Amino acid sequence: PDSKMLATTSADHVVKLWSIPTFSHLQTFSGHQRWVWDAQFSHDSNFIVTGSSDNTARSWNVAHGDTICVFNGHHKAVISVALLDAS
Repeated sequence: PDSKMLATTSADHVVKLWSIPTFSHLQTFSGHQRWVWDAQFSHDSNFIVTGSSDNTARSWNVAHGDTICVFNGHHKAVISVALLDAS
C-alpha cells in the first residue's frame, strides 16, 4: 500500500475509504449484508479484500468501488483476510 489511504470496517455493513493526507472520505463500499470485520489492500492499492459476518469475503476495485468477486463457502463469519499478491 502507498500509505495514502485508510480502509475502515464497521457493524453498519460497509467499508469506508479515507484519504490520510486530507482526512477526507473518498468512497463507501456497499454489498456485505452484515458486520464487516477486516479489510486488506493489494500490494498496488488498486484492490481491497474484505471479510464479513455474512459468511463471505469480497474483492473490490478501489477506483470504482465495484465488487469484483464474492467468495462464498464459509459456514460462519469471515473475521480475517490476508492477501498475498507480491510482484
